[in-house]
Amino acid sequence: MISIKVPGAMAGDQSASIWPKPMTLATSPAGKLLNWTGLRPGSWIAYLTAALIVAVALAVRLALAPWIVGAQFITFFPAIIVTTFACGTAAGLLAVALSAAAAWFIMGAEGVTPQEFNALLLFALVAGLDVAIISALRMANTALRTALAQVERLNTELGASATTFRDLLESAPDAMVIVDRKGRISLINAETERLFGFERQDLLGRPIEQLMPEQHREQHRIHFAEFQANPRARPMGEGRDLFGQRPDGGAFPVEVGLSPLHADRDGGVIAVIRDISERKAAEARQSLLLHELNHRVKNTLAIVQSVANQTLNATNDPAAFRKAFSGRLMAISKSHDLLTRNDWTGADVREIIAEQLGPYQHAAADRFDLSGPTVRVGAKIAMALGMMLGELATNAAKYGALSVDAGRVGVSWQLKADAGGKMLQLTWREIGGPAVAQPSRRGFGSRLIERGLSHELGGSARMTFNPAGLVCELEFPIDGENPAATLASFSPQAAE
Repeated sequence: MISIKVPGAMAGDQSASIWPKPMTLATSPAGKLLNWTGLRPGSWIAYLTAALIVAVALAVRLALAPWIVGAQFITFFPAIIVTTFACGTAAGLLAVALSAAAAWFIMGAEGVTPQEFNALLLFALVAGLDVAIISALRMANTALRTALAQVERLNTELGASATTFRDLLESAPDAMVIVDRKGRISLINAETERLFGFERQDLLGRPIEQLMPEQHREQHRIHFAEFQANPRARPMGEGRDLFGQRPDGGAFPVEVGLSPLHADRDGGVIAVIRDISERKAAEARQSLLLHELNHRVKNTLAIVQSVANQTLNATNDPAAFRKAFSGRLMAISKSHDLLTRNDWTGADVREIIAEQLGPYQHAAADRFDLSGPTVRVGAKIAMALGMMLGELATNAAKYGALSVDAGRVGVSWQLKADAGGKMLQLTWREIGGPAVAQPSRRGFGSRLIERGLSHELGGSARMTFNPAGLVCELEFPIDGENPAATLASFSPQAAE
């Protein structure tokens, strides 16, 4: 397992210290008192204190003289020890000198025997050693306090770093997983739980292959061994397609970036995992749209070619051909515009009608009566219906109700259910225009509506030339088409 050297914080311990609080002189009541009185080594107060302590020791020695025999230095050793401990090395040496002088005074300067003189020298030597030992202990104590303070500071910084690392890990927008050299999971973040749907305790210590589909696990073990043999950072998106798996077995595409943890002796690796389901879906939609676009362009060119041929066969006048052909191209264009606005998923019948009739709407009056329910049809029906309505509108503008200001057009539609499914019935009715007579011959527009487009929609079309106005009745099924379907093999060839 990966060993993350983060004391306390990663394990939930709020204390970052690894040492107990040292009981040093500086933190003790006596130490605080000495600091308050200014007993700092080398200060004049320290030397004065040394003299006072030796004086007290001398007074006590004199007071105990009747009961002390052969122990001339018994009160001076404690005085020297206390002075050195409290006031420092220099004050301690001063206490040794003052104590030796006091002992010389007690023994009598003129009556000192060689034996007493030797004892005085031995006292000075031992007292000097005491000062040296106590000074060394003081220095060691100071160094220890400094080291402990440094350790405590480092522990505090380490704890803060661990907290920051944990916060960054948990707030990362991508799933992050750390595994050891054997591929066992040792650390994950909250996004990993959310993305894969596992609880943290269900993943820690388990193989990383638990997060991927069964069919990919063996191959992953091979790739992981190759990575361990030559560890290097691998950016997001580099390498083969990868998949994650949730507890219910559902797989989803992921992108993984790898970084070896060089500071970890266990050869750990951190993996950053990102769900790319939306990107893959977008790429699939883009690919589909490109195929759709290619198909639609071919169909549109076929339609344009067929319309051009049939319009040319119907007239020998170039001006008439240009006008008729331009009008039919405009109908195709309007249908395309409408379908493009709807991402080629289809269109509402009212929208299709309004798109084709819009150019003939007077600014001052509403010339059209539209009535019918909301019915959405697919792209194929929308295209065919748009061309039919475009032909009817062009004919009405040239010869029918739209050729005069008082003329009106009513378009109504309804849904009818029969054994074959839902049928759309649409009626075009012109009123207020010039008197209508049965034409002597059928033009391309009439053939396009009655035989060509109605055949493409699998329905029927009937045109009635009433004197009061043209009536065109269309009926075709709408159940068999997917609203998102493409424009299939529509072509006006059947109108010939």
